[in-house]
Amino acid sequence: MQKHFESDYNKLVQKNLANTDKHSAMAQSIGGNFIPFGIFQRELLLQHGLKANDTVLDVGCGAGRLANALKEMPQLSYIGIDVVQELLDYAQELCNRPDWTFIKAADFTIPLENNSVDMVTAFSVFTHLLHEESYAYLAEFRRVLKPGGKIVFTFLDFNIPEHRPVFASNLTQISDRVHLNQFIDPQAIQVWSQHLQLDVEGIFHGNQPHIQLNETVKAEDGTFHRGKVALGQSICVLQKPCNATNIVLAVLPKDFLPEKYLELNPDLAALTMGLGSHYLAHGQFENRRFK
Repeated sequence: MQKHFESDYNKLVQKNLANTDKHSAMAQSIGGNFIPFGIFQRELLLQHGLKANDTVLDVGCGAGRLANALKEMPQLSYIGIDVVQELLDYAQELCNRPDWTFIKAADFTIPLENNSVDMVTAFSVFTHLLHEESYAYLAEFRRVLKPGGKIVFTFLDFNIPEHRPVFASNLTQISDRVHLNQFIDPQAIQVWSQHLQLDVEGIFHGNQPHIQLNETVKAEDGTFHRGKVALGQSICVLQKPCNATNIVLAVLPKDFLPEKYLELNPDLAALTMGLGSHYLAHGQFENRRFK
């Protein structure tokens, strides 16, 4: 099944390709400021523990903004995932790293083994997903992370005045939406993280610079960035506990049968919520059987 964001972003990229040159179209499709924001993202990851020989999973890698900024780290392993093939092709060409992998994936299942990556990034991804989709992705991020690994993602927050114009812009496109722009309350992130057994290392407001630059960076408008900078969107850093051994499910297993679950757990006969909902919210943490 195609998700809304797959069709949204394929349409956006095709529209940009029809109206401008390839490089400009690729940069516009991921919001512009290609080079400087890539450097900001790289420095953010380094600040939160990225090591030279780590494996990074970049979900929503787009045209390779982060990958381009990381490509001079020779021992780094990198996997980029996106829903638009043209963006993936451009990123692969730009980076020229035959040892790196770029994958088209439009579902919420990540095609990687459990405990296989050191860091997962999702820049401007959850801003375009429904809350349930973001939660499901976080569960997959946790699965593929090694114990002690980290998740870094950005989000829009109504508490940040600079983010509110995005909502006003949504209203002007309410009948002709280009793509979804979603806000997330930091309290929701806290609840999701608690349920997914992830530790919150930090939530950083988008209007408060906290990324320390180690070089002067020239922006596309000719201005220069030095010292501490912000990405604009707020940032959350989560960590998988070092002693984590379990997998937390966000969607029901394909072989889940409500009748069998009830048969194996007869104390749930008077349950008012759905059996599937109970398993995801409670049963899996109580080690209840469903088959």
